[in-house]
Amino acid sequence: MNTATANPEPEPADLNRDLFEPMDGEPSFSNTFDTLLKKPGSVLYTLHHGKGDPGRLLRNLALATVGCLAIFGLVLGFYSGGHQLWAAPLKVVLGVLGAALITLPSLYIFSCLNGLDITARSVAGVMAAAVCLLSLLLLGLAPVAWIFAQSTEQIAFFGFLVLCFWIVGLWFGLGLIFRAARLLGVKRRFHLALWAAIFTVVTLQMSTTLRPIIGESDRFFADEKRFFLAHWFDHLDGDGTVENNGWQ
Repeated sequence: MNTATANPEPEPADLNRDLFEPMDGEPSFSNTFDTLLKKPGSVLYTLHHGKGDPGRLLRNLALATVGCLAIFGLVLGFYSGGHQLWAAPLKVVLGVLGAALITLPSLYIFSCLNGLDITARSVAGVMAAAVCLLSLLLLGLAPVAWIFAQSTEQIAFFGFLVLCFWIVGLWFGLGLIFRAARLLGVKRRFHLALWAAIFTVVTLQMSTTLRPIIGESDRFFADEKRFFLAHWFDHLDGDGTVENNGWQ
């Protein structure tokens, strides 16, 4: 009597993404981002265990992060033109990388408090992967931002649109950090949730500290110190046009 062989059930996509195993193939530029998007667990494995070629992988992540952020900043610069075509990309890169460096020590401390046996190098690698994923999301949304940069003069609306894009990027970038914590055995997420809130606030404050990014100004940086919420609310009363310089 013939015995029918049962077909194995396909693995859920989330399980494939979370496989904590070495990368397939060399960490080339294209393979790095293909793996980061499809199987981020493999990228995290390489960065955590130092197997494969983690140095090359980190270089790819760093170069891609700077490139993606610069392109997204260039799109923002097209809103006002002029010197913002070089100032906005520079400020976006400085703002995101500055926020990552400022909050990196607290991420390491909170990870240790959460019971993780992890090195500072591994934490830095996870942060690099998360920021790179965030930057890739912004690059993917850049064409949409460019359409509105060319077709609207309402700076309040354009600023809100950019903020929405930033929240989308944060959602996926911070999600990668929570995914790494789960793969490493974290069961309580309170410390990481607190750090994620700190990182979000720092990035929003950096956008105000480095202003103007999407508005025009005769100064590279604004002299006045402002909290980002107060800055936003103060300029909601303006007419929202470029001439009003509402986001300076």
